[in-house]
Amino acid sequence: MTYKHLRTFFLALAAVAATGQAYALQAWPARPVTIVVPYTAGGGTDAVARVLAQFLQKHWNQSVIVENIAGADGIIGTERALARPADGYTLVLQLGTMLLWKPAETGGRDLVSEMKLLSLIQKAPMSFAVSSKFPGSTLADYVQYCKAHPCGIGSATRYAQLIGTHFADTAGLKDTVQVSYKGGSQMTTDLLGGHLSMAIISVASGAKFVEAGQMKMLAVSSAQRFPQAPALPTLAESGYQVFGESWYGLMTNKEVPAPALAAIEAALAAAGRDPALRSFIERAGGVAVFNSPAEFEAIAARERAYLGPLLAKYPAIN
Repeated sequence: MTYKHLRTFFLALAAVAATGQAYALQAWPARPVTIVVPYTAGGGTDAVARVLAQFLQKHWNQSVIVENIAGADGIIGTERALARPADGYTLVLQLGTMLLWKPAETGGRDLVSEMKLLSLIQKAPMSFAVSSKFPGSTLADYVQYCKAHPCGIGSATRYAQLIGTHFADTAGLKDTVQVSYKGGSQMTTDLLGGHLSMAIISVASGAKFVEAGQMKMLAVSSAQRFPQAPALPTLAESGYQVFGESWYGLMTNKEVPAPALAAIEAALAAAGRDPALRSFIERAGGVAVFNSPAEFEAIAARERAYLGPLLAKYPAIN
C-alpha cells in the first residue's frame, strides 16, 4: 500500500471515529432516564425534580421518570442509585444536607466522593423568624431578649439545626435550647403559638405568615442578601459570622462514561437558559443557578471545609 493510500485509509478511519462519537452523543439517551429523589413525594426537592424532568423529557425527546426513594436523610435513595449501572440513566437530585452525613450513617462510605456533581440547580437561604408578637425587629434585639429570658430555636433539618447552634454559640446564648422538629408544620405552629422563640425556616415557607402579620423575619443565612427579600439583612450584616444555604444539586455515579456526561451537561446548560424553568424556581423561593460541574464541585468543597469543623464542634447535631 502506498503512502497516499495509507493516508487516505487513516483519514477515512478518523472520519468514521468522529462520526461514531457524534452519533454516541446524539443517541444518548436511548431509553428512559430516572431522576431519583431520596426524599418523600410532595416536598420542594420533588417539585423541582418533576419540573426539571419535564424539561429534559422535551429536550431529549425521551421519557424522564422521577422516583422517590426516601429514608435516612437521603442516604437510602442515594445508595440505591449508586448501586445501579453507571451509565448515566440514573441521576440523583440531592440536598446540601448530604455534606453533613456521618460515616456511622453511611457504613463508612463517603457517598459524596462516589458521585459526579453535575450542576447546582437552585439555592436558597434560611431565615431566622420570630412571632409578630416579639417586641424587637432585629437579630440584636433577639439576642438581648434571650440573654434575659428562656429561649428556644427551632429547626426541621440537620442543616438548619447546625446553623442555629452555631448562631447561638457565636451570639453567646449559652442557655438557649435547640429544638429539633421532624417537620416544619409543627415548628411553625409552635412559633406562632408562642411556644418557641425563633424558627429557622425558608423564606418561601414563611412568606404567607409574614404577609398575614403573624411572623417577622429578622435575617437570612446567605452570604449575600436574598433577591426575593432584599430588605432582610444577612447574619453577617447583623454582626454574626454564620453562613448557610440550602440547595438542590443534580448528580450521578462518577463512573458514568464521558459521552453520557456530555449529553447530560449540555441538557442542563439548556435548562439553565429556559425562562419558564428559572421562573418556577424563583416563584418557589429559590435562586436558579445551573452552574457547571467544576463550579458545583468547588462550592461543595468549600462547604465541606466550612461545615466539617462545625460538626466536630457540635457533636450533638442529629
